[in-house]
Amino acid sequence: MSDLKKKLSLLKVERRIKGLKGIKDVQILKDQAREVTWYNGELNLIDNQIPCSYRFPVDVDTKKLALAMEMLVGQASHFILVLWEQSPIYVFFQLESWEDFLSSFYTEFTSRDMSLFFQDKEKILDVFLEEYEIEVKIFDKNIKNDLHL
Repeated sequence: MSDLKKKLSLLKVERRIKGLKGIKDVQILKDQAREVTWYNGELNLIDNQIPCSYRFPVDVDTKKLALAMEMLVGQASHFILVLWEQSPIYVFFQLESWEDFLSSFYTEFTSRDMSLFFQDKEKILDVFLEEYEIEVKIFDKNIKNDLHL
């Protein structure tokens, strides 16, 4: 991909990120964040082998989805969102409101899929749109799972 296309893609993502609500202290990186290197190359596993914590209909109310995520992450508020535009872009932020964040995320981005890495743990919250439902999963590398990473 040409440098011009990469720059335009990054500018487009930056504009959309500015439209996100419920977050603060936003920092955007083009290079892989060291906090996610433990998970390098494992994105397919999260879609298939991690047990689903919650399932919602596709038209779920954002408030219900936000409550489920709040329960799963506990007191955590610092995350890394990986956006797969032309190449991965890493967005560091502090979350203030799940409901505001989710509402604006689904307005700014066409995807209902989202992977949020915890900044302080080897842990990930995954939201994945299946054909008729939304699955919410959480994976903590340091807790024994049936996965063999």
